Amino acid sequence: MFILIPVSVASFPEEKDFFVEPSFDHLSRRKVEMELLLTTNYINFYASSIWWEDLSEEKRREYEKIMYGMGNDFERNIYPWMTDNFGNMPLHQITGSRDRITVVLHPMEDGSGGYFRTGDQYSIYQYPRSNEGNILYLNANLIEDGNISGYLAHEYVHLVTFNEKNKEFGINEEVWLNELRAEIIITILGYNDIYEESNLKERKGTFLRSPDVSVTEWTERISDYGVTNIFGHYLLDHYGEDIFSDSLGIDMVGISSLNHALATHEKRFSEVFTEWTIAIYLNDCSHGEYYCFKNRHLENLTVSPLNAAISSEREEPLSIEEETKNWAGNWYRIEGDEGTLHFDFYGKDGFVVPYILCQKEKDCEIDFLDLNKKGEGGMIIEDFTRDHSLTIIPSLQKKIRDFNGVEDYHSFRWEVEIEKKEEDSKEDIRIKELRQRLDSLEEKIEELYFLIIGKRLATDTTFQKLENDLYFGMTNSEEVRNLQKFLKEQGEHIYPEGLVTGNFYEMTRRAVIRFQEENRKEILEPLGLSEGTGYVGKYTREFINFLLEK
Repeated sequence: MFILIPVSVASFPEEKDFFVEPSFDHLSRRKVEMELLLTTNYINFYASSIWWEDLSEEKRREYEKIMYGMGNDFERNIYPWMTDNFGNMPLHQITGSRDRITVVLHPMEDGSGGYFRTGDQYSIYQYPRSNEGNILYLNANLIEDGNISGYLAHEYVHLVTFNEKNKEFGINEEVWLNELRAEIIITILGYNDIYEESNLKERKGTFLRSPDVSVTEWTERISDYGVTNIFGHYLLDHYGEDIFSDSLGIDMVGISSLNHALATHEKRFSEVFTEWTIAIYLNDCSHGEYYCFKNRHLENLTVSPLNAAISSEREEPLSIEEETKNWAGNWYRIEGDEGTLHFDFYGKDGFVVPYILCQKEKDCEIDFLDLNKKGEGGMIIEDFTRDHSLTIIPSLQKKIRDFNGVEDYHSFRWEVEIEKKEEDSKEDIRIKELRQRLDSLEEKIEELYFLIIGKRLATDTTFQKLENDLYFGMTNSEEVRNLQKFLKEQGEHIYPEGLVTGNFYEMTRRAVIRFQEENRKEILEPLGLSEGTGYVGKYTREFINFLLEK
């Protein structure tokens, strides 16, 4: 039930001057005279007096109905869901209440839906420009926009986040994650269901215009909203609503809080981010569960890579030098003549470079470039043809905390060339045959070597318990060696390669997946998973340690 309270008997002033943010206000004002228009069970609606007085009587009645609708949405949809899943609004130190919020409508610059001022949470003695209340500000110019309740939900997330992080733990959430939750709530609460006029459609277009923006940098550009929105939808698709609430109600912020929430899925933020960069290029579940979007409005979302066509007649390698920021995607697609393709990457510590080798755009292989500690590595693809394409997706994943503004650029470079395939002479054919025989002998020697090593490991009693999570990309790790020895002991159907290197790369990841799926009842079912992840988390470690004790 909603009540229109006559302002003469309302417990709130009929007219009041509110401090506003000049960077948002369309006239760059610092203070605006407001009047109370409507009070519902949960909201006091104030609006700029000048703006309201310039409206016709017909428009005023229309806007009052819209405000009633917003109050209804807040009471029946926004407030209950947020309270049950994210938390409550602050118990304000001045008003001593969390019963009602104030929504202030004033005309803002184009592109602004609204804002939240943390200063309002303090007294005027602590912050002289405080309006002393639980207050949200919305763009009056957008009141007829069908997304207005979504904008209200977005800003309410910031109010709740202030309560859950700042007041509860005395910490500030990193802005990018705060905005990501606020963007995703619009979809969770159903305000993006009508896609054509939705916030999601707008953000999708923004993202496709600037997909290489850092997820974790925040500079108040519209492109920041685009990338956080699309990444947030990927998290929602694959890890559900709990990923946002679980990362909110703890004394961690940013990537650390998401790592905490992802632990129940035996995932890390770095792995999820990398899979996202692949998903927004392929967006095809047939390549893997995590290489697509499930939201029907994002099923056709794909980024356009920078295309490079390489001729075998080129005398020098094609060299591309670029700059990027931490946690930003980059996509490059290479095509060329028939021959042997040579690719080299030069970055720095912290780079991850997945690549996708496709034939006729269908038969695709996804793998990772093996980089050294300097972030450098290369590969050779023999028998590269005009039907092939190679897509590389480098990203820098070094910095993990303290994202509070403009981030630094970091350079990287890659080179590619195609060595033309020439017809073999009789002598070349003979040499090739001898090399093939030599390779065959080396393979047999290697098989004998690993057979001997395998027998030696069979009597090895130096297995140690796994104390830490193990995951793709770890190098020179004693615990990874113990894991590999254990996997080898499980048989060739689990770990056919049987290598004990201490490096956690693709062969080890595939072996872990086979082991998890063979023991799905003990490892996967408690997590609600049907397929192995390749991440050695809590349940996988505990089961391995259990077997080692037997």
